[in-house]
Amino acid sequence: MQMHRRAVLGGLAASVAAPNIVRAAEPLAIGVVPANAIHWVHLIATDVGFFKDEGFDAAIQTIQSSPQSIQFAITGQYQIATAQPEVIVAAVEQGATQLASMAAPTNSSDWVLVGARDVKTLSDLQGKIVGVSSLRTSESWLTSALMQQKGLAKNSVRYQPAGTSPAKISSLETGNIGAAVLFQPSAEVAIRMGFPVLARYEGMRAYPTVLYNVNREWAAKGDAGIRVSRALQKAHAWLFDPANKQRAMDVSAKYTKREMPVIETVYNDFFVRGIYSKTGEISVEGYQNAINDMAEDGAVFKEAPKASKYLLDKKLGGLFT
Repeated sequence: MQMHRRAVLGGLAASVAAPNIVRAAEPLAIGVVPANAIHWVHLIATDVGFFKDEGFDAAIQTIQSSPQSIQFAITGQYQIATAQPEVIVAAVEQGATQLASMAAPTNSSDWVLVGARDVKTLSDLQGKIVGVSSLRTSESWLTSALMQQKGLAKNSVRYQPAGTSPAKISSLETGNIGAAVLFQPSAEVAIRMGFPVLARYEGMRAYPTVLYNVNREWAAKGDAGIRVSRALQKAHAWLFDPANKQRAMDVSAKYTKREMPVIETVYNDFFVRGIYSKTGEISVEGYQNAINDMAEDGAVFKEAPKASKYLLDKKLGGLFT
């Protein structure tokens, strides 16, 4: 039986294309706190398909703290690990030199210092405990700066690890702490529950509240870092497009488990007022601010290294300015 030339060519084309079709997407485990809206960019890049378009099978993983996230990055359980700047810097200084910061969702803090019901002002907070995610981070250092701005002693409060923002609200409800540094949308939830706002950290200084960190070798292999960065930049641009507002809020509500009025308030703060980054680039100045605070604290080092030491090279996908 004679085979038609077009059929032969079609079969050859199919056999050539088949390996690309059946090739499995690369795993991309992303360690974040889904309840925190700051991670909106990763939620969108996953749900809308920007990671998939770059050949990744993305999976959002829930972290309990920055130190845990970094530990999972070291062991390879996470390809992208969220951490506060001070935690990743300390990890690198302690030997995790393959880790580097790739991107940041914002370079301006969305935190709110929320008091317990009987703490109405910063003055009322004296002698009480402030719940933070981790000790020796800018959560405590910036809170001390706020106290000083009001003429109060730098050591007039004590700091205690209280977990993620939802856990901090629970501690506020039970009266175990006098105030908490809350991330959005938990801050907005606490405000609507009647807890008083003591201060907002927005505008205090350039500071990337969290960084997305990767292994340098992983980033170099198969242009993984470049492809992740490309997906993140697309997601940032997508989030700032007003036409995508409703879907963006739907995705955030899915992960944060918060009602739409809360989500909309945070959306307007992030993408209308512009707290969120439009590009995902890390502010080197902001990163250096955190490192300088660490040097002043003195627990990790006495002299501040340059922020460039901890940044992923732009040739590997690093986003910074």
